[in-house]
Amino acid sequence: MSDFKITDENNIERDATLITVIEVEGKEYVIYSIDRDAENVNIFVSALKKDSNGNDIIVDIENEEEKNRLNEIVRNIIKLPL
Repeated sequence: MSDFKITDENNIERDATLITVIEVEGKEYVIYSIDRDAENVNIFVSALKKDSNGNDIIVDIENEEEKNRLNEIVRNIIKLPL
């Protein structure tokens, strides 16, 4: 798994850990975790896009329907037995 930095909703830079990249309906999404403290980890999903130089960038999912659909997919992935 890869580590990277991400700026949260409070404009605080956090360490994030890549869990996986998934493709849904032709779009790529990144699932990642952020440790909130020693006992709590939050899992997030964001869209994966290309910038003007062709580099991958992580962007918020702004469409509520799309966000809800992706959150449900992530919940189902987390529930899968290993």
